[in-house]
Amino acid sequence: MSQSAASNQQLQDAFALFNQVSEQLTGSYQALQQQVTSLTQELGVARTERSRLLDEMRMLQDEVAHSRRLSSMGQMTARLAHQIRTPLSTALLYASQLNSAELPRQQHNCFVERLLTGLRHLDHMVNDMLVFARDNRSCDEESIFLPDVLEQVRQFLLPQLETQKAVWTVNSNGEIPPTCGQREVLASVFSNLASNALHAAGDGVQLDWTVEANPSELRLVLEDNGPGVAESLQAQIFDPFFTTRANGTGLGLAVVRAVITAHHGTVELDPSYTNGARFVVCLPVQQHEQQLPSAMMKKQKKAGTACSRCE
Repeated sequence: MSQSAASNQQLQDAFALFNQVSEQLTGSYQALQQQVTSLTQELGVARTERSRLLDEMRMLQDEVAHSRRLSSMGQMTARLAHQIRTPLSTALLYASQLNSAELPRQQHNCFVERLLTGLRHLDHMVNDMLVFARDNRSCDEESIFLPDVLEQVRQFLLPQLETQKAVWTVNSNGEIPPTCGQREVLASVFSNLASNALHAAGDGVQLDWTVEANPSELRLVLEDNGPGVAESLQAQIFDPFFTTRANGTGLGLAVVRAVITAHHGTVELDPSYTNGARFVVCLPVQQHEQQLPSAMMKKQKKAGTACSRCE
């Protein structure tokens, strides 16, 4: 075989080998593509299943938390039966006296006031139980402007504020956007916080509210000039049924935390504050509605610093 023929044969063999390797690489690439497609599909199914399992786990956690809360409610039945019986018996006694035609007007008014006091106490206990038991069950929500809610609370507590000659101030720093939730339930929570301060501090108490906002969060702070919370009790004050009052249910601050948590917020006692008690509530800013500038300016003007002394 001549040298030229040998070279041609080698070239043909090289081309054949190249074609064979190319076909093998093409087959391997197609096989890899099929594996990638299969793995992508499996990953999508796995992600869907993981999401479903996480949703189920959250639902189960919510159910367990609710069941524990109801179990806790059962534990306090005997205590509440006694606590309800006392003001109820007193209310029935005063109500029976109101039928007397010889009852002097002054004494009649006194009995009426004591009757109403007992009924308000009963209503407060029942409301706390219902809110605590409900926890974070879904319900209708609305747009809420915190300074308006605080004014509602002030009006509700006005008789007690006047009796104790209390000072009530509300300071709004910057524009205050709305949050989302249940207005009446939040009003009840803020009323609980204020009532605790009034009870602890006595006459001449000063209640200073501050409302601040950043793009994602509202921060509501309540400071009072009372005795504060003893360091040994600070870790327990939000526990259900913990109370230092003789006739307390121990649900007040537990309800506060349950409601704020249900509104996707937090509430804490500031242990560094030494001039009384300082509670800090954080709530998310409402995101799905955008207010017009004119509405924001109107509400901001209304929410400016308010200072009321009840004498």
